[in-house]
Amino acid sequence: MMADLKWESALEDISKASIQDIENLCHLIANSICHDGAIDPGQFSSIWSLEKWWQIQTGLSSVLKTAVGKNWSNDQISKALGSLDDPYKKIICDVVSIHKEALRNKLIQDTTAVSHSVLADFDWKLKLTLASDKLASLQEPLLQLSMDVRQSNGKRKIVTVELDQSELSKLISSLESCSKSVQQLTTTAPQP
Repeated sequence: MMADLKWESALEDISKASIQDIENLCHLIANSICHDGAIDPGQFSSIWSLEKWWQIQTGLSSVLKTAVGKNWSNDQISKALGSLDDPYKKIICDVVSIHKEALRNKLIQDTTAVSHSVLADFDWKLKLTLASDKLASLQEPLLQLSMDVRQSNGKRKIVTVELDQSELSKLISSLESCSKSVQQLTTTAPQP
């Protein structure tokens, strides 16, 4: 399942650390994935060189993400870990099961953030336009829609539009079509 030569060489180096060190490292890696954090490699400098540390950290991170993303069972995880000793395999399987929900949520969040912009929030106001410079009596309702859009670089941008009744009807119709499409995709998608 995981035919990565770098990972295979890192397997040998994992067994140089104690079970407790690997357990701590796996929890740190899971937390760093979930919270976009970084781990200080100095914590493990007495066990591995910096190069070995990066190989192990990258390999374990890959295993955690793949196991959660593909909804692997403990047997599948153990098989992917190949020749690693069983106590280390058990630690990794335990860490996957402990952090599974948080890792899954982070993977979903990262996947949905692939597009350039994501609607984070919105607000609306209903206005009544009583007159304009062209008509003395207009009395047309307008919807002012303010959308808080989160861009891929993390910045937020407020986009405001005013819609009359026909434009609002078109928007609602489009959103209903999108909702139906998403519902069809989620009901027909194979469940893990």
